[in-house]
Amino acid sequence: MAKKGGNSVSSGDASRPRRIVFTRDATGLVREVSIKDAFIIVFSLVIGGGILFLSVQALQPGYFPGANLSISYLIGLIFVLPLYMVYAIFSRAMPRSGGDYIFVSRVLGPGLGFVASWGVWISTLLTMGVLSYQAISFISYFVMQFGLYTWNPSLLGWSIWLTEPIWGVIFGTTLVLIFGGFLIVSLKASLWLIRVLFIIPLIGILATIWVLLTHSPLDMLWAWNNIFGWGTTMDILPGAFGDLFRVAFAFPVQYYWLSYYFNSLSGTTGATLSAVVIAMFALGGGYSLSLIGGEVRDTRRTFYLAMVVSITLIVFLYVALLYPLQSNWGEFIKLYDFLTYTKDPIFGMLWWSLPQFSGELSWLSGWGSMLSKDTLQYWILYGGWLYAGKIPTPLPASIPLFAAPLAGLSWLGLFIIGAGVLWLINSITPMLFTSSRYIFAWSFDRIMPTKISTLSERTTTPIYATAISMLVAIIGIVLSSISTIQAAINAVFLGIASIVLTVVSGILFNRRRKDLAERTYNPKIRGVPVISICGVISVFFAVPLILGALVTFTIGSILVIVAVYLIGAIIYLYMRRRNRKAGIDLSEIFRNIPPD
Repeated sequence: MAKKGGNSVSSGDASRPRRIVFTRDATGLVREVSIKDAFIIVFSLVIGGGILFLSVQALQPGYFPGANLSISYLIGLIFVLPLYMVYAIFSRAMPRSGGDYIFVSRVLGPGLGFVASWGVWISTLLTMGVLSYQAISFISYFVMQFGLYTWNPSLLGWSIWLTEPIWGVIFGTTLVLIFGGFLIVSLKASLWLIRVLFIIPLIGILATIWVLLTHSPLDMLWAWNNIFGWGTTMDILPGAFGDLFRVAFAFPVQYYWLSYYFNSLSGTTGATLSAVVIAMFALGGGYSLSLIGGEVRDTRRTFYLAMVVSITLIVFLYVALLYPLQSNWGEFIKLYDFLTYTKDPIFGMLWWSLPQFSGELSWLSGWGSMLSKDTLQYWILYGGWLYAGKIPTPLPASIPLFAAPLAGLSWLGLFIIGAGVLWLINSITPMLFTSSRYIFAWSFDRIMPTKISTLSERTTTPIYATAISMLVAIIGIVLSSISTIQAAINAVFLGIASIVLTVVSGILFNRRRKDLAERTYNPKIRGVPVISICGVISVFFAVPLILGALVTFTIGSILVIVAVYLIGAIIYLYMRRRNRKAGIDLSEIFRNIPPD
């Protein structure tokens, strides 16, 4: 347990100058995280928007429409495994709260360690806002399906209203307050909550795989129309399913659709390799387990099993989802992505859902007239325009969007959508848990005010560190309401620096910190450190990730990144100067691993 106040003093003669090192002689954190909990935390951190949304949205124009997603994710596994090994070896060698901040600051220097981890901390809290908005789109879809299942038309109006940005802010803020409150009150209670919220969506994802494997390509026409309506329009492809094709082949859109379609057929290999960037993003996050290294019980086995084994199991789970989905309905998904996400200036993003208003604002004067009458798709769009004062955008492409209709209007279809909501929700507690240990570690190293690392005497949890992370997470949620896409892009950019510096630290660990390497965990193959081997291989992970990020650079992203890192640098320089004035030798801190 931690001692109240006080600082460590050098051993030896009491008359020697007092040397202040860490905030106190022990962190005071309790090792409560078991191997089972670590597995669940990694699954909860990794499975989310990266697979549920980005996988199928990667087929849209401008990205990777011809990609074989199953192969992309398998290649992505080959790229990320060495990186996870770097984190696992470091975590076993230095099992302390703070993870990559501890690794980088002890190998490359405190300035780089703090500024890089500062970017990841902001990145993680921005990601919570993105997850909240992704979850609210699933909830909107769930409410719509439930309204149809129970024959309650009023719920359809709610499904439209739930797409308003304010609901994302309310929903996300509520989740942060509830889950953050659990973390402050009791870590044991939070771990129990994470377990419950893991088991239910895991059953849901297995049910999704079963539904996908037991239906054929022809079933989508029937399934889609059973949900969105058969309509009264007589055509070879009837109902809401046929509407998508009718709009795609309408003049002048047909030229864009056919060009996009044939390009996707001719560029399969290149698109598959390029989509590995999406796979690597979707497989990231599990290494955040290192941030709670000071609270893991079995440090000898946990990091290997929970990081390396978990990420391998997750990839096979992803392939089990993506292979039947893309094999059977890949062309339909490409069509949906094309109509939903095309950004050509002639007809604009999301154009197919918008009526081309005449002077009298007549719905039937434009694209709305192409939709089959009396389909849910038609009435939601028309009703939203007429009664809600807005045109609802199409539901975001996602795995549950395409899988749930195959289960029909049933409890199973609702369960598949609900499982998607829970995967996103269950990421928030582990994110708050792990990200709060960054600020705790900074405070313990005196780069932040020492008060922040204070623990509750009753629960032994870092109250201030958790509360500050909650506050910044809520700010991230509000910022995400302005632009969810921009927030997601910024989150990716801000996390790259820490990954790259951790890889470099792994390569140089034995050269720059031979003293630490010799007295901690440092496995070797024929005299060559395994962490250095994995670090060199991980460069092949970092390079495509950086290149993929550069492709999507915008002025807004650059300004955000510069501002975040500049603030981090100012904080570090200020605290270093402040500590020097107080006679505190920071160099002594960073020559050592924090006490347990």
